[in-house]
Amino acid sequence: MKKILYSLFVALTLGFTFVACDDDDEGRNYANTPEIDAAGVYTGTMTRYCVDDDVTETTTGTLTIAPTDSAYCADFAWTCTGDFDVEEASVANISHADDGFVFENSSTGNGLGVAFGGRIDGSGNVTLQYTIQEGRRPVKTYNYTFTGTRQ
Repeated sequence: MKKILYSLFVALTLGFTFVACDDDDEGRNYANTPEIDAAGVYTGTMTRYCVDDDVTETTTGTLTIAPTDSAYCADFAWTCTGDFDVEEASVANISHADDGFVFENSSTGNGLGVAFGGRIDGSGNVTLQYTIQEGRRPVKTYNYTFTGTRQ
């Protein structure tokens, strides 16, 4: 019985010897922190989908990303014209991701009052959802998506 256990232990040990993890670190070195690299004005289209009415509308808009005093945090400001006038701003965490950036603020106590997040892959892509309230009862729920390019 000891020989069988010993042989099994040796076989397992040899098996783990030849197992290796893939090197996930691609050795990327960035000259700046992500809030500096992503900073700029992105112009494009804001799409608003009303969940309650099943209506989709679009208008032009801008997203401005500005670095804060804290590394890995940036100020995000959306401005849209047209029928759904949007002028919102909040801070969010931001980090490098592949060849772009990802950002998010999961707190509902931020400047928007809702959690939001997105990804930037050479263009600005932001998705957020919030509920317009009248008193204590929700009136309408809108999903906003911004897609644009850096100027």
